[in-house]
Amino acid sequence: MVELVSRDEILPIRHSVLRPGHPVAAAIYETDRSPDVFHVAERDGGAVVACATFFPEPLDGEPAWRLRGMATLPGHRGRGIGGRLLDAGVAEIARRGGRLVWCNGRSAAAAFYLRHGFTIRGEEFDLPPIGPHYRFVRAVAPS
Repeated sequence: MVELVSRDEILPIRHSVLRPGHPVAAAIYETDRSPDVFHVAERDGGAVVACATFFPEPLDGEPAWRLRGMATLPGHRGRGIGGRLLDAGVAEIARRGGRLVWCNGRSAAAAFYLRHGFTIRGEEFDLPPIGPHYRFVRAVAPS
């Protein structure tokens, strides 16, 4: 079950999955301090195994919410957790009146984002040192 959690609860997952070999500080985002930021996570046996962070950030001048820091521990992938995180995040954005969500997602994850209602906006680009990405965008239906 996906739930709203604190940044401190998800930081170990963000670090181990998204920034391995880097200092823990590399997994802390400036936007974590935003009063509107929220984090979702799924647990297994009480331990957080997957997470995602959402915060308001305009896209091309449009009001929008950004998804960042989505991560699932390797042993828990392929079980639909990522989709549940997205659904919970989008539902919370709708509850808060948001109508658009976007992210810079790894190109290797394109099929995942497309399967979950996102479209690609623009060309592929590189985010060093992570690698190739696309900008993915999804409309949010009113709640």
